[in-house]
Amino acid sequence: MLDTVLLTATGMWLGAMVFFAAVVAPTVFGTLEPVEAGRMIRRVFPKYYLFGLVCITVALLASLARPNWWTAAFALLLGITAYARQILMPRINTARDAMLEKHEEHSPAFTRLHKLSVQLNALEMLVCAVLMYAMAS
Repeated sequence: MLDTVLLTATGMWLGAMVFFAAVVAPTVFGTLEPVEAGRMIRRVFPKYYLFGLVCITVALLASLARPNWWTAAFALLLGITAYARQILMPRINTARDAMLEKHEEHSPAFTRLHKLSVQLNALEMLVCAVLMYAMAS
């Protein structure tokens, strides 16, 4: 039963990340004007990360029944997701607001923070994929 919980929770978070990156973001930014697209994405991200926190917490708790490297990987995922939601996301929003206030199209601060966000998301996808492969093996 715990294996099913682990696989399901991990798969749900991986699926959400892939769906967001492959479908939601391109559709929003391809349909709406940049300022409106940014507003919409800003409203989605807190819920996106909250969903991830729930999925990863469930998986982490289930992994505690048989602690191994999976437990450490889920703890890493939880830390990254919490950091992204509670610290990185507000910083990105502040940098974007400053950029828009100055009527700039680009901002080194926003670009750097957004790049970090993308890199952390890619790392989470990779860790989830490795975990799912290990669970299925």
